[in-house]
Amino acid sequence: MEIDMLKQMKTKDTGLLGIMRTAAFSNGFKEAQAGKPIRYDAFEHDANGQWNYERGRLLGLIFSGPLKVGRSINRGAAVQLAVAFHQKVIL
Repeated sequence: MEIDMLKQMKTKDTGLLGIMRTAAFSNGFKEAQAGKPIRYDAFEHDANGQWNYERGRLLGLIFSGPLKVGRSINRGAAVQLAVAFHQKVIL
């Protein structure tokens, strides 16, 4: 019996800062901090964008500071995201 295997999506490793620099993450973060409801169709044709949008929303709910200081990612936000990943609060 032959089993058809689904093709997996191409993946690549990225770091926390790479995730945090995406537009999807930033949008999710800002929307969550502004109290806006989740947009279930956000980035619907981009799986990585969907993940990053949701990760941004989650960080926006647990971190009250800004995502960026000037043009750089806020170190406090990066530390909070690292802790949330480590504790499996955010995947």
